[in-house]
Amino acid sequence: MEFEALNPNLYAQVLDELELIPSTKPYQILFYGSRERGDYHPESDLNFYLVAHSTDQMKSQFIDSISRALQKLEDVAPVNMIAGDADSLRHRLKISEPGSVQLLEASSVFFGEGLFEDLKTDWDKWKEREIPKSDLMQYLEKRIRFFKQQVTRNVKDEIAQLERITTLTLHIWALQNIEDLTHIELLKMDTPDQLVPLFTNLYRKELEAPIWELLELQTKVRKLKVDIRWKREVSREDIHETKYKLISLRNDEEFMMNLWA
Repeated sequence: MEFEALNPNLYAQVLDELELIPSTKPYQILFYGSRERGDYHPESDLNFYLVAHSTDQMKSQFIDSISRALQKLEDVAPVNMIAGDADSLRHRLKISEPGSVQLLEASSVFFGEGLFEDLKTDWDKWKEREIPKSDLMQYLEKRIRFFKQQVTRNVKDEIAQLERITTLTLHIWALQNIEDLTHIELLKMDTPDQLVPLFTNLYRKELEAPIWELLELQTKVRKLKVDIRWKREVSREDIHETKYKLISLRNDEEFMMNLWA
């Protein structure tokens, strides 16, 4: 873990607070992203993944307590936490889902023990297999449908929705068009700063005009996401323009109906 990305005193305070949070089952918090890798820039956020049993995740007080503890690190940078249980993460690993690949290949344990280590043992065996493209594409298509149907409550939600759909669309294109995909490439696809360079450098010969446009859109959405996270003003016109562009590139009338229902 790159302690330079945190603050040693704050880190110790957060660990002390996490130790006091009651849980039905053991849980772990993973630290990942550019702040963990050490290649971050001043606007990079802090990314955490909570691996917890579903019975604990159903308790709002449990999630809220962990969020409050991690929020102490907002003095360093904006904090982003997502959560999942070990079984669902294991399923995603079996199909080489890019987000889970990143967690197992490029994260460190921030708090807790046991769960990540068991997953790592399984992953070290599974990653020697070929990427199960068909199963993975089906999963990613389901994720797109999930995000399309989400009701966004605010600008931050809208941008997150656009970012996920854009990213997943690029993932599916790569699975359909790149024959010799590797797990390292899947990891890079889930790393925001590396996704566009991966496509424009390694897949340049395979790219057609709509994918170049989608990559440009991905860059724009990423900027909107950073702006909203750092509480900068975001133009509603930019968001609507981005929505229409994404719908056009995906040729997705259903998405348009859901967005403005």
